[in-house]
Amino acid sequence: MIHIFLRNLPKALIKKSLLIAGAISCAALVLATIGVITLLIVDGRSSPPGPGGFVLQTPSPAAQDDETGSDESSAATQDENAAPPEPDTDTGSFLRPPARTNFLIVGLDEQNLTDTIIVGSFYRDTGNINMMSVPRDMYTSLPAHRLEQMRAEGLNPRPTMKINALRASGGRNGIYYLKHQLGEMLGVEFHYYLEMDFAAFRAVVDAVGGVYINVPVHMQYNPPDQDLVIDLAPGWQRLNGAAAEGFVRFRNFPTADLGRNQSQMEFMTQIISQVLTREAIMNEPLTMINIVINYINSNIGLNAIRYVDYIGNISNDNITTFIMPGRAAYVGGVSWFLPDSQRVPDVVNQIFYADI
Repeated sequence: MIHIFLRNLPKALIKKSLLIAGAISCAALVLATIGVITLLIVDGRSSPPGPGGFVLQTPSPAAQDDETGSDESSAATQDENAAPPEPDTDTGSFLRPPARTNFLIVGLDEQNLTDTIIVGSFYRDTGNINMMSVPRDMYTSLPAHRLEQMRAEGLNPRPTMKINALRASGGRNGIYYLKHQLGEMLGVEFHYYLEMDFAAFRAVVDAVGGVYINVPVHMQYNPPDQDLVIDLAPGWQRLNGAAAEGFVRFRNFPTADLGRNQSQMEFMTQIISQVLTREAIMNEPLTMINIVINYINSNIGLNAIRYVDYIGNISNDNITTFIMPGRAAYVGGVSWFLPDSQRVPDVVNQIFYADI
């Protein structure tokens, strides 16, 4: 059916759509492996509260966690009656996206846990993209109505857990529960989600013909607990999918995570600049479609066509990244990330509710 649809579209439109899809997929996959790209220092200026409002959740000292949930003695504290965000007045049309599109990107690790979570917003008329990394250890407490819904599906979720365990706890609808839990916590309605793993990362990089990049040091790493072998010589070179995965996952820098974040940002810059200008990579348009179908789980579907004429405005200069303000803490012998209730609302407003 999709093949018939594509044959009826102008070849130039198909080529442009798939070119952009390839760039977005690669960029999203890199973001999903980064976790924390850079730290934006919030300057403390007061911002108007977002329509939904941030809901602070903190664990009790008795909280326990095994990556799939925590002790049921902790009560859910989410306000299930919180008012949903007001929709944008410009909601778009059949061939025109809304003025602002909120999205959720989820990267999966080998255990199918959400290794990294990215939330963000795309501004149609400017091409601006604002994104925030959500720490995988962030404490979350499921509201009563969500627990009831999950249990009605035969699931046995625990009321409190790390945010990265929610998708796995939610069974086949795990991404749905994660999307709504984050939306209620942040006071944001997410229009679309994109879920992928490293198999998708490798496939997309290979499909676009690889990425040229300067490997800064001899990257050699073979962790015993992972199916991963990294051995990249230093220098300018073209990386295929497997080599690119090694590049973004390598962490043995003298500056530790700072070096890792710098190399990942360099990969992000190169993948965007190279893919967006490499028209020849779409000589076989069905290749990218097959990758999207087989490797990437998303609810955007054919709505992606609405963004073709607008995503071309994206450049490295109008992508702003944030991390969630907060701190790591041990509570009840478990390591959690606790959001900063004073700073998170300001960052959320900058990302999702700034004037267009």
